[in-house]
Amino acid sequence: MRKNKLGLLSLSLFAVSALLTSCGPNTHVSDWTKVEFTELPETVIGTNLEITAGKLAKYTEDNPLKIALVTDSGTLNDHSFNEASWKGVNEFAVNNGGGKIGSDNMVSTGKIHTHYYQPADKNYDTNGRLAAMRTAVTEFHADVIVLPGYLFQGAIKMAIADTNTFGDVHLLALDCVQEDDKYQRYDYTDNVTSVIYREEQAGWLAGYAAVQDGYRNLGFVGGMPVPAVIRYGSGYVQGAAYAAQELGLEKPVNVQYYYAGEFAATTEATQFATSWYQNKTAEIIFACGGAVYQSVVQASVANNNAPWIGVDVNQHADTSLGAETLGALKTSAMKNLQQSVEVLLTSWVNNDGTWEENLAAKVNTVGVQSGMCKLPTPEKDGDPDCWGFENFTIEEYNAIYAKLESGEIKVNSNSINDNDEGTGLAQNNFGVNPEYAIVNYIG
Repeated sequence: MRKNKLGLLSLSLFAVSALLTSCGPNTHVSDWTKVEFTELPETVIGTNLEITAGKLAKYTEDNPLKIALVTDSGTLNDHSFNEASWKGVNEFAVNNGGGKIGSDNMVSTGKIHTHYYQPADKNYDTNGRLAAMRTAVTEFHADVIVLPGYLFQGAIKMAIADTNTFGDVHLLALDCVQEDDKYQRYDYTDNVTSVIYREEQAGWLAGYAAVQDGYRNLGFVGGMPVPAVIRYGSGYVQGAAYAAQELGLEKPVNVQYYYAGEFAATTEATQFATSWYQNKTAEIIFACGGAVYQSVVQASVANNNAPWIGVDVNQHADTSLGAETLGALKTSAMKNLQQSVEVLLTSWVNNDGTWEENLAAKVNTVGVQSGMCKLPTPEKDGDPDCWGFENFTIEEYNAIYAKLESGEIKVNSNSINDNDEGTGLAQNNFGVNPEYAIVNYIG
């Protein structure tokens, strides 16, 4: 594997040491070139949303195609994974012969019906998720069940073993890999497919855009250091460094970097974000990891609505946030969850109710080549105010996106945060040349 050498010029170890010392005692760096470059290969699932003529002919009002979704932790209206995935299910149904979305937020007429299930009494462990999946089969008679989030990994393994219930049911998992709750690997059957995302590409775009817009001190507040969040953060640093190099900045961009340890707002996360804003050590903060964004929002509000960046979905569409808070949101590093669901359901129907050979029994990585990792824009996302940058234009964004899409720019997928061999991201400035960006890694 080749090393990720973002900079054109190499620094001597003495120069690197001098730069890192200026960042303070929490900077963990030994040698940025120790971080190996890895690139997750993308499965190009495309953007096709057209059902081939006749493929839905067997479905009727009395015998509809039935698509269910089981919610991850949180509710259906979480302004994140559950909501975006469910919107994909309903949009697919309505656009392909289902009736209108009812007051219960489900489609119950036409040739495609939808139903969502939330684990009973918020029983968000593996057994609770599996029970909700079983209900989707035994009561709704689901043909396909959509499972949004990595916490379904254990339940999928148990469902595969329960052939009496799930033998003819197809599962579409988002963000899941073939590991159970104890990190033991298992195999999918042909009835199961999963997509994971190149979050590092979306993070890269966010970091690049922030620096191009004029920010020089960046912050990152992550949830837990799981691979997806690590890739978001690593990409963010890589994008910031790339922009700094491209702009020929005299000084490196500084990145304050912290994991809250859970996907929730915490007192410590709020305190870190607040202090960064107050001390100007972070002018803009990327909030990455479920409800941890609420800590960044609190800190933003306390600092005259300081700029922040959202994650996973277009958080500008979150109506629970006030106008001033949304005004401070500059962009969101997105996984195109809704379109992923629509594209894959379309593929399933067109393949006669089975997963295509390149998808079946596999974990498929998607990214910019299928438009699945991006920043939201008014034209493509239907939100006229989702673009909050003042100096970095949409035209410039489209140009740099095209370079990612073509492979001219490559982003490191490495998600080894720390390890005993000393080659992890946290120990080595996330693999970027400290001439362009320096990470103050807190934890």
